[in-house]
Amino acid sequence: MTKFWKCLLSLSLAAFLVSPLMAEDAKAKKNKPNARKEQPAVQLPKDITLTDEQKTKVAELEKEYAPKMKELREKLDKVMTEEQKKARLDVMKEAREKGKEGRKGKELQQAIKDAMKLTEEQQKSYDEADKKVTALRLEILEKVKPLLTDEQKAKLPQRPAAKKAKDKKKAA
Repeated sequence: MTKFWKCLLSLSLAAFLVSPLMAEDAKAKKNKPNARKEQPAVQLPKDITLTDEQKTKVAELEKEYAPKMKELREKLDKVMTEEQKKARLDVMKEAREKGKEGRKGKELQQAIKDAMKLTEEQQKSYDEADKKVTALRLEILEKVKPLLTDEQKAKLPQRPAAKKAKDKKKAA
């Protein structure tokens, strides 16, 4: 019986001594400026549930487009200083937290630009890289759409340009 208590006491003491070290390690990982989670190249709304076959095909697209998207995002990051990156993330985080009541579209883009306070040269480089990211996203979306059912396609967010194109098709 005494061996049991000694063992239990030893384990408790070890856990007590090790837990602050583990917490410190977790804090260090959390506070790393470049420790952000890499966004996938193929982004679909959470309410779209894919079949196994669709998941396989989307994974193939992810493998194809992830390096291209990562390269473009790195170009965007190189344009900004750390303070500008933080300001951009803060505005985006605020919009995400407010959800449907938050800023969207052009209003959100303008708020991000205002918060970053880019120089003219930075703005030019940022806009160029951002256009490339947007073009690649549209290219990816065009590859993903044929994989989706009509019900899943209906859940995709409608971009203003896509809405205009859809309205033109209906009118014709």
